[in-house]
Amino acid sequence: MKTTNRTAVVAAVVGALYLGGCGSDDVAGPNGSRGVPNVAGIYSGSSFWVHQVLRTSDGFITSFTCSGSITITQQPNPTNQAADRITGFAVVGSPCPAVSFDLTGSIAADGTVQFVSGGPKPPQGPCPAAANVAYSGGMFDRRLNVRGSGVVMCPEFGEHRFTYIVAGTRS
Repeated sequence: MKTTNRTAVVAAVVGALYLGGCGSDDVAGPNGSRGVPNVAGIYSGSSFWVHQVLRTSDGFITSFTCSGSITITQQPNPTNQAADRITGFAVVGSPCPAVSFDLTGSIAADGTVQFVSGGPKPPQGPCPAAANVAYSGGMFDRRLNVRGSGVVMCPEFGEHRFTYIVAGTRS
């Protein structure tokens, strides 16, 4: 009988621990019941921004890697129960020139992230930073992975297509 009682106690404790993890902040939205993943937080990494550059006039291609971070806040969307609104800002660091951008977008119940923000200016040359870049991707196990693309006009060199790949872990 003692073995049976101990087994029941161990099973109850293990079951309680298992169920206790079901309501973590990583799986439930900020309102706790809609199933939209919680993406609120600060995402960063030493290779946070990969900035690919294509000069359209002659096909010249180069890329840069910049440090940085994205800070996201999240609110329920009263007009769309399957997605939450996100807002925040992005920060670019070395070796790219320091700059920051606001961001606005959404996170869907399946983890799809979409937002509009800016992107880094190349660390070399006269090209400006891209504005109003549409990013899309997802949230995967506390890691934000998104991609965006924009076109800028650079003094002396004309049109360039900038592609940004952002990958950061929530701290």
